[in-house]
Amino acid sequence: MKNNLKNLLVVFALSLFSITAFAQSENPFIGTWDIDLQRSNFGSAPAPASMARTYYDHGDGSYSYIVVTTNADGVVNASSAHYTYGGEEHPIANFNQQVRGTISYHRINDTTVEYTVYVDGEVAQIGAKFISPNYQQLTIAIQTPNSDQEDQILVFNKRS
Repeated sequence: MKNNLKNLLVVFALSLFSITAFAQSENPFIGTWDIDLQRSNFGSAPAPASMARTYYDHGDGSYSYIVVTTNADGVVNASSAHYTYGGEEHPIANFNQQVRGTISYHRINDTTVEYTVYVDGEVAQIGAKFISPNYQQLTIAIQTPNSDQEDQILVFNKRS
């Protein structure tokens, strides 16, 4: 009986590991990521006091994110969108801001996604998101065409 229970526990543990590994390979962006202020380069934009990004998988080929940022003065801002990787534009909800925009995503491979943000039909931001090989670091490279803002490289650590 002890051996059966032990075998059952081993099979259960291996199953959990397999499910976790499978889920990570499906979309390693899913989860909550916290900004690494020391390793990020905000270009000419002011560094926030904190920033967290959470990505959700809705299980039907669509995803959503919410980004919550606290600036140096303690003001909290957030944005969110529901999207797919098909290149279609999806509305961005901005909380505490009057900017109306859309975002489109293209999945390059399992760990790289490119996106474009549009404001009033014009490209306002282009970027690429990369996941590290160990799935513990998210890096986002951001460009803002037609502006004086310098490029940004944001580095996030996966929340445990």
